[in-house]
Amino acid sequence: MSSLDSISMRNVAAKGAIVQVGTNGPVAIRLRYIGTGTVTSVTTTTATNIVMVTSTHTQTFPFAAGLTLNTVGKLVDAINSGNCTEAAGGQLFEAKVLDTLRSYATTSKFVAGAITSSTLEGETIWDVLVDTDVAKYFACRLTSDRSFEGITPGNRRVHLKELSYFATLGGAAANSVLIYDVKGSVETQLFGALSVSATATTINWANGEGYITAEEGHDIVVILTDAVTLANAAANYLYISGVVE
Repeated sequence: MSSLDSISMRNVAAKGAIVQVGTNGPVAIRLRYIGTGTVTSVTTTTATNIVMVTSTHTQTFPFAAGLTLNTVGKLVDAINSGNCTEAAGGQLFEAKVLDTLRSYATTSKFVAGAITSSTLEGETIWDVLVDTDVAKYFACRLTSDRSFEGITPGNRRVHLKELSYFATLGGAAANSVLIYDVKGSVETQLFGALSVSATATTINWANGEGYITAEEGHDIVVILTDAVTLANAAANYLYISGVVE
């Protein structure tokens, strides 16, 4: 199941938000092209790099050698500055972190191969997806803008009301269902719970009447992780629901 992005957040009024991901579905990095010309391909070699080929330039972003873009944050910053192996081109793509943390690793953590473009909010995007059984995590981000609408977080707040998941875990353990308050590179854990393997599990607060609120202008990232194995299966999912105001 690929990432299911919820409704647009264009309006100022509070709106419900839902994000759901399944096997190989979390969007680690979302890209859009801002250069001239056209995009020929965006390809991930999972242990090595991401290569972006356009009608004007080729840009290579290596994970473990050369520039050593070994975390999601380093990779996104390099794409947004055009800091690639090649000398020419400048910034050709805009990148944003979504269903992961900036501190998480890149090497051998993404789905390999050419990325097929899609359309969101009228724009063409390319999604770098988490290879969930290798990375051993699912993640969902609750944010005011999962696209590139240019919404300034400002004093917006996100409220997480509920999370639900199903996955077969090799080492279900305490502090494996995680909730983070995230602003840029500052990632603060708010919640940790025992994970449960192969059982549909829902977590909410005050019988669904309560919620967890991030700081103003921050996002919430929910993660299900395992230190041993997280088996691929069509039935896997991580679902979150909340409110963005």
